[in-house]
Amino acid sequence: MAAAASLWLPARAKLNLSLRIVGRRADGYHLLETLFHALALHDDLVVVRTAREVTLQVTAADAAFLVPATADNLVSRALRAVAQQSGYDGGFAATLHKRIPHGAGLGGGSSDAAAALRLANALLDEPLAADRLHQVALTLGADVPFFLHGGSQWGRGIGEQLSPANIAAQHFVLVVPPYGCATADVYKSFAHLWQQRTATDTVRPIPVPDTSDALLRMGFHNDLQLAAERVRPELAELRCRVATLARRAVGMTGSGSTLFVPCAGNAEAQQCANDLASLGQEGVRLLVTRSAPMGVDRPQPPDGVRGVGDER
Repeated sequence: MAAAASLWLPARAKLNLSLRIVGRRADGYHLLETLFHALALHDDLVVVRTAREVTLQVTAADAAFLVPATADNLVSRALRAVAQQSGYDGGFAATLHKRIPHGAGLGGGSSDAAAALRLANALLDEPLAADRLHQVALTLGADVPFFLHGGSQWGRGIGEQLSPANIAAQHFVLVVPPYGCATADVYKSFAHLWQQRTATDTVRPIPVPDTSDALLRMGFHNDLQLAAERVRPELAELRCRVATLARRAVGMTGSGSTLFVPCAGNAEAQQCANDLASLGQEGVRLLVTRSAPMGVDRPQPPDGVRGVGDER
């Protein structure tokens, strides 16, 4: 077994550049076809092996982004899962620095969990093979498997069936309202809309689309948008205001509440953020970020890597 050491990973945010509900399982889970896209914006997670127990400390760049450092935190659960699955009888100490707003559709909790899985597995000399780690990830959340891979991926099933997508790098302005959209409430709202549309409970198999022109074909469509705006009517008003002020296309990620505006480059993104600056008076946060760097992030010693913002 490897000597005790600290390892760090960036836990990156994601956007759903497209999200379509394509069916429903008999157990009530909705099946989807979504285009995941990893962002440079990230949390920092450092994990070290210890003699016993799993501990977690959480800090944040913005106090509003803090999450409870409890045993139910997905990082704690992920670390315990690796220990259980690998037969490791020691512990882990984790330090999580939050930059991703929680409950906003950006996948921060799931990304933190995936980073914890990878770091714990690396600290134990990789006892869990990639397919086993994928299975463990799925027990923690439907989109946790995506964050094991990152980049751009088509997700099918409940999001766990992944295939690579070819998406050009770009910049984004994230528009984060001072409220979230509870995922369960949004899906419940969508289920009501679904029942109005069809009385059948079937699954339509949808082939994975050709990704060569994915951005042109998808149009940043999100089937959950109407449902989210029924849960939070003020989100519809905000989306219209963003479109008017930015004079650009506006998308919604996941089940909300974050909206995003794609931009061709950093200068355009900064100008867009300036155009939207008045929204800050209402508690709306604007985050300028870009597509994540190419390749899969590798666990590395934490010296000198923390506090680097979203550009790493």
